[in-house]
Amino acid sequence: MLRARHSLVPNSVSARRFALVAAPLVTVMAVGVGVATLDLQQPAVPPSAAGANSAAQAAPGLVTSPSTANRTLGTSRSADRVPLVNHRVPKATGKRWTTGNLDLRVEPRDGSKVAGLLKTDKRVAITGETDGKFAEVVIGNLPRWVTASYLSKSKETTPETAGISGAPCPDGSGIEAGLQPASVKVYRAVCAAFPELSAYGGQDGHGEHVNGEAIDFMVPSSSVGQRVADYLFANRSELNLFDIIWSQRIWTIERSSEGFRSMSDRGSATANHYDHVHIKIN
Repeated sequence: MLRARHSLVPNSVSARRFALVAAPLVTVMAVGVGVATLDLQQPAVPPSAAGANSAAQAAPGLVTSPSTANRTLGTSRSADRVPLVNHRVPKATGKRWTTGNLDLRVEPRDGSKVAGLLKTDKRVAITGETDGKFAEVVIGNLPRWVTASYLSKSKETTPETAGISGAPCPDGSGIEAGLQPASVKVYRAVCAAFPELSAYGGQDGHGEHVNGEAIDFMVPSSSVGQRVADYLFANRSELNLFDIIWSQRIWTIERSSEGFRSMSDRGSATANHYDHVHIKIN
């Protein structure tokens, strides 16, 4: 009996020792199984969502959406749609005097939008650019187009200031001989106002010149021709004019409200009145 009880003691001690050693191992195994189970239940995170979450964590308050998640910050698609605007500032190369009231055109063509009016006897900056009969000027840092023939290097006599002289012209005896008295008045007035003129056409056997009622004022340049036409038009009532023809355009007293009207092409510079101004008395 004593041997039997003695043999049971070591066995109970061994059991307790086994329990103490096994318990931590069971705990570790249970935790491991739990962790493994949790890992198996964790849903997969899409790469795009992960990027958005990391961006939101990195910059609190930044709202992202699927459409902007992959867009580079600091860029805008709308910038690609902004049209380029030409902000060219015209450079003046000189100045000219105006010899008549000028429409300020946006483009160098007759049908262009008119952005204002430039008065007679004003000094205006030019760029030196021309397009046909138009010249580019600078108005408030903006490019505008005017009729080039109305620009002059020097301040010259204008229709409003020239007046009407009745003094005989230096070489006018040959011209006046075939003219009507009213035509002589026009001839002397133009001769006094424009001493640069030196050639005229008086009475002859064609058209309105047959009876000495018409005169051709031959001009050295289109600028002078325009000034002569402006002078005659400004004084049309006092000079009793029936018509004025210049630069393929005509004014008549019968259609005075229409101003100068375009004429059909007659085939040459002289026939189209580009080298002279024609008038007929009423």
